[in-house]
Parts: sequence; structure tokens; C-alpha cells
Amino acid sequence: MKKQSRKILKVGFDLDGVLLYNPARILRPLIAFIKNIFFNHHQSLTFYYPKTKLEKWLWWFFHKSSLFVADGFEEINNLVQQKKIKAYLITARYSFLKKDLDQWLKRMKIDYYFSGIYYNKNDEQPHLFKEKLIKKLNLDIFVEDNWDIVKYLNQKSKSKEQKYKIFWIYNIFDRKIKYHLKYPQLKSALASIKKNFLEEKSKILIVSDYFYPHWTGISKSIYNLTLSLRDKFDFTILTVKFKKNLKERDNLGNIKIIRKKYQFPLSRAKVSLSLIFTFLRIVKDYDIILLNSPLSSIFPLSFMIKIFGKKLFIFHQGDLILPKGTINWLIERIFDISTLTAFLLADKVSTYTKDYGLHSRVLRHFQKKFTPLMIPLIITAKKNNQQNIVYKKLKNLKKKKKILFGFGGRFVEEKGFDILLKTIPIVIKKNQNIHFVFAGKTKISYEKTFENLQKEISILKQHITFLGLLNNNQLVNFYQMIDFIVIPSRSDCFNLIQAEAMIFKKPSIVSNIPGASYLVKNTGFGLIFEKEDAYDLAQKLIHAIRIKKELQKKYPILLKILDYKNNVEKAEKYFRQ
Repeated sequence: MKKQSRKILKVGFDLDGVLLYNPARILRPLIAFIKNIFFNHHQSLTFYYPKTKLEKWLWWFFHKSSLFVADGFEEINNLVQQKKIKAYLITARYSFLKKDLDQWLKRMKIDYYFSGIYYNKNDEQPHLFKEKLIKKLNLDIFVEDNWDIVKYLNQKSKSKEQKYKIFWIYNIFDRKIKYHLKYPQLKSALASIKKNFLEEKSKILIVSDYFYPHWTGISKSIYNLTLSLRDKFDFTILTVKFKKNLKERDNLGNIKIIRKKYQFPLSRAKVSLSLIFTFLRIVKDYDIILLNSPLSSIFPLSFMIKIFGKKLFIFHQGDLILPKGTINWLIERIFDISTLTAFLLADKVSTYTKDYGLHSRVLRHFQKKFTPLMIPLIITAKKNNQQNIVYKKLKNLKKKKKILFGFGGRFVEEKGFDILLKTIPIVIKKNQNIHFVFAGKTKISYEKTFENLQKEISILKQHITFLGLLNNNQLVNFYQMIDFIVIPSRSDCFNLIQAEAMIFKKPSIVSNIPGASYLVKNTGFGLIFEKEDAYDLAQKLIHAIRIKKELQKKYPILLKILDYKNNVEKAEKYFRQ
């Protein structure tokens, strides 16, 4: 949509169902159905005019269902005072409703802010009356709630003589009707006008169990997203205060962060009831809510979002997969039910790739509202990043002519590091110069995978170097010094360590699973081994060394998929649609 910020925007508003909240609007589909069946209404657009006293009384009674002023009316007054718009009231109420109309006009003080007030005093057909006024006043936008009138006016707006936009305030039973300018309430329609015509940033609230400085994929991806789009949107992050020394309110550039204390841990999540209460208090101030899944509070938050009539987007970063056990099985089922419910309520659901979206336990059921979103990668490091202990360890290994296979992340069963440990003895027998380097946290509070594998690790200690959790500079050293990145995961939506290493020209050897295998399958920049097959992984590791030069030729294809500028543009479009 073409932005028109250089002139004062002329915007017309209908009354009932737009400026006034009218719950009776939900009957519109039923009324339309009756008209089509009994009055052959589909032949032409015609609105009935009540003739008898009883009919007029019923009409008057029906209009009494306009109960109160819609949320957003004050925003119209603000925009008028700021000289950003000129507002006009255009209501098709028939002349016998004039008394009730005057009462509302007095109560709302419309004449104080609005440039014009027009009602249907000659009892014309509503759609023709509104078309005439839109043309006469040369409006840029008209906001209407009646779908039949919206269709008619939208068709007329396509002519060369009349260029205007029709915004539709729809009701819950009409939500599946496709229309490019549809909004659940006046406030969201005004937010769209401000965003697309007045060059104001949309306000986006992101709720995530974790965010910076927590440094796992689920938080880092949202960090990358907000950092890459912070000039386009006004972001606020509502998250859990996972460490006592963190500020409750913070800023990252121009990204606002609100952290709330948690009450108890649940597997890897930390459940915060205060986060839910804070969300309830601030949700009305935002245009779009993005829930970062998995999210412990996804079930209640999704309901609140729809009650407030806000747009709900969900970015899903993988199904919850825990070690076998009764309690973990129960936690997984709770996750599935709550997430499925949230997806059902969402306007848009997403993950990195369509590949994972088709295979996810929860996402695969919502393909009609699914949109893949490749979040832009951001890799930062200081120039003097070669003076740390990680760099020196890796440099030492390279001096010994070691071929370095890197792997990393949370040391949990899902990541398949036990499979890699079975592979290492097979590989070492064939090539003594191969060495494995791990980047990440090994001791995980909610899972004892590392502790359970101590016997295997001690046997292989000469062939594995554990670097621990790395900062940005150290992580760049890791990517620069390794020769290959290995992803032995049992399940992985999209592995950020893999993608970042590949950006540093390191081919990937990855398990044949949805999501993680996407980059290799679509670029050829690496090799794929059969899931949980330690022997096949060993064969692929050896083969990768032999064909390293051939693999490097595929690197330009990878850059097309992970191109930063292109993915930023797509991410911006994602929020604007």
C-alpha cells in the first residue's frame, strides 16, 4: 500500500459496528442467508426499508444493540489533533432513527473532532448513499462493518475515477472470508492505517520463556529477529527473569525487555504466573503478539490475545521431545494439547522451513495458516578475537595437523551426541588425525545425558575437546577453526550452530531428519547420514574429508538461502501482511 504521509489523510467511519461496538453484528451471515433464500437477494444488492410502525420499532430496537463506544475512538481524536487525519462520520441510519443518532453524537462529542457528520436523511440505499459521500468528500479510506457494502464499495474503488481503500471490521463468524483489509475491531484497523499510511511503526509484543542474555537457539533466534527489524517495528520482549541479577526492565538498542520472576521450573521451562498477569495488563497496547514456541504459558496467553482481538502469530521452534519416562511423556502430552489449541486460535503459524512444518507433531495440522520464516542470521564478534583461551586451544590442535569436526548445543538426548560417541571409535581407526570439538553447556539441570555418558567420554577423552559455553568471540573462533560441523540430532527444527558454521564455509554432516537436513538437502553443502546410524555417520565423516573441495563449490547456493538482506525483507513482509 502506498503511504500518504505528506498530506492529511481523509478517513470516513461508519457508526454502528465501527465507532460503536455492536454485538448484534454476528447475525449478519444469518440475515444474508435468509435474504438469499427468501428474497432472491443474490440477484442485486438491495437493503430493505421498514414501512410500518412495527417494522420501524423493530429497526430502532435492533440499533439499540450498539452498546458503547468502540475501543480506538479516542485514537481517532488523537490523530485529528495531531493533524494526521481528517475524520468524517458517514452513517446510513434511516431518518426515523435521527433522535437516537443525535443522542450518540452528543455523547461522543463527534462534532468537536470530526470534519463532517452525514446521515441518511433521504432514506437512500445505504451502499449508494455511502458511495456518493465517499466520492463527494474525496476520501482516502472508509471503515465499514457490513460485508455486502464492503464488497460493493471495494469493487467501485477499483475504477479510475475513484481511488480509495475500504477497511472492513469483521465479526467472528465472518473471519474466514478472505479480504485484504480486514480487522477484528476499530483499534486494529487504526493501527493498520497508522502503519501503512502514516509511517508509524507497528507495536509488536513477543512473549518467550527465554531471551537475551540466555543463549540457546530458542532465545537467540528471537534476538536475531528483533535486532534485524528494530528500525521497522517497535518491539517489546516479555520474558522470564531466569537469573536474579537481571533487570526487570531493560533495553537492547531500542528493543524493550520486560522480565518477570518465575515461580517454579517445568523441565527446561521456568513457569511465571506474574508474566501472565503482566501480559494481561499490557496486551491492549500492541498491534501484533508473537508467541515464541515452545512456551509454557501458550495456552492462557493465546486465549487472552483473541479476547482482546489482537493478531496472534506463533513461531514454533520445535516439538517438545524429552527422554523416555512417565513424567516426561505426560509433559509432552500437555505441551501438545496446549500448543495445538494455541495454533487453532492463531492467525499465522510459522517455523524456519516448510520441511519441518509438514512433519511437526503440532504444526502439520495447520498448513492452511502456515508460513515458513527464515529468521536472519546475525553473527557478531570483536576484531581482536584471537587472544582468548578457546582460540589458543583450537590453534594448538591445528598445529598438530588435526582435522576438526565441531559439534555443539545443549548436551541432551534429543541432540544425539550419544550416537556420535559410538561413531568416534570407528572413525579413529581409519584416520588418527580426526579430532572432535564440542561447544556448549554439558551439565543440564533437567537432563543427565552428559553424566550418563561419562564412561564413553572418558574412553574417548584423547579425541574430544570440550570448550564449554562460548561467548560471541569464542564462537566465531570455533567456526573459523573447525573443518566440518556435525549434527547427529534425533530431532531438530533448525540448528543455529549448524547454519552459522555453514556461513563460515564449514560443510555440514547432518542426520536425515526434517528441519536440520534442510540446508544440506537444498544446497548440497554437506552430507546426510541415516538417523541414529552410527556406522553410516562414520562413513559420511570419512567421505566428507575426501570430497571437501567438491563440497566447497556448493557454498554459493547456501548464501542464497541464508542471504541476510533477503531474509530481512521477507521477515518485514511477514509482519506487515
